[in-house]
Amino acid sequence: MSDQTRHGDTIRILHVDDDGDFAELATEFLEREDSRFDTETATSASEGLSRLADSEFDCVISDYEMPGQNGIEFLRTVRREWSSLPFILFTGKGSETVASDAISAGVTDYLQKSSGAEQYELLANRILNAVKKVQAEQQIRTEQERSEALFDRLSQPAVEVRYVDDVPVVRQVNPAFEDVFGYKSETMIGDSLDTHIVPDTRTDEATAINEYAKSGGSLKSREVTRQTADGPRKFLLQSAAYDDRSGMFAIYTDITDRRERRKELEQVE
Repeated sequence: MSDQTRHGDTIRILHVDDDGDFAELATEFLEREDSRFDTETATSASEGLSRLADSEFDCVISDYEMPGQNGIEFLRTVRREWSSLPFILFTGKGSETVASDAISAGVTDYLQKSSGAEQYELLANRILNAVKKVQAEQQIRTEQERSEALFDRLSQPAVEVRYVDDVPVVRQVNPAFEDVFGYKSETMIGDSLDTHIVPDTRTDEATAINEYAKSGGSLKSREVTRQTADGPRKFLLQSAAYDDRSGMFAIYTDITDRRERRKELEQVE
């Protein structure tokens, strides 16, 4: 996806068709359909690959029957270098075989040429849908990366679980969790969180917390006892449930030393 599409309205399109006149005509109609379109043309797959190597584009449109590489072969080459770039096969040769090969090669959309200006309106809609889909997926990936970075950098132990048959199965733990609890992430991921850190005397409490999270509830601060590799310790538990209630994030603040100091103070008093 080009910077122009991420930070502006322009959508850069590369139209590859050995019929240069048709490609120019299509460019005229597409840019008339949507002022955001900025279309360049190429008359062969090799020229198209050179353009892709030199510039960033948001979508590729390609004919099927072309000298040298046909549209499917061109698509396979593009996919090796630009796996997520929207690619629309816009061809006069329509058949189930071509469509099947295009899908197998990773085509984004398939559209058969027809007579009349309506085909360009349809093509413009397909381009917009393909570009918006890639943008949305890219935004989700960016947000996930930011969330994972924040999760890993938390100074407090944190764990993410997803409920499977009412069992809180560990999806990930952060480095602080490994340090404080003394358990390696690879020994926990895929297992029940409660099996690893809930003492036998606290199972009812853990079950109640799980039921609360599955109902959509979030804990602001609750004192719990949890088992670490060095023995039981006291924590303040904060939790945030998924919107769909299928899991939660839990953050633990170790208060064992605070409790011990309070006991000592009470004994002195």
